[in-house]
Amino acid sequence: MKIEKNIPMPEAREKWVEIANQMEVGDSVLVKNPTEAVSLRLAIQRKKKGKVVTAKQDCGNIRVWRKE
Repeated sequence: MKIEKNIPMPEAREKWVEIANQMEVGDSVLVKNPTEAVSLRLAIQRKKKGKVVTAKQDCGNIRVWRKE
């Protein structure tokens, strides 16, 4: 196994972390699919140490709330 330096991280992860950092308690984001919902949920839990609520919407998308 080789350790490598200065390899850029994928932008998708950074996107969810950035959104999570901007969210306050009670804010929500509408995402397209379960994969995006899980990515945002994990970013909120890791960065904010917060709780998350998700719910499927009538339009088929998923809404993710920052609860705490």
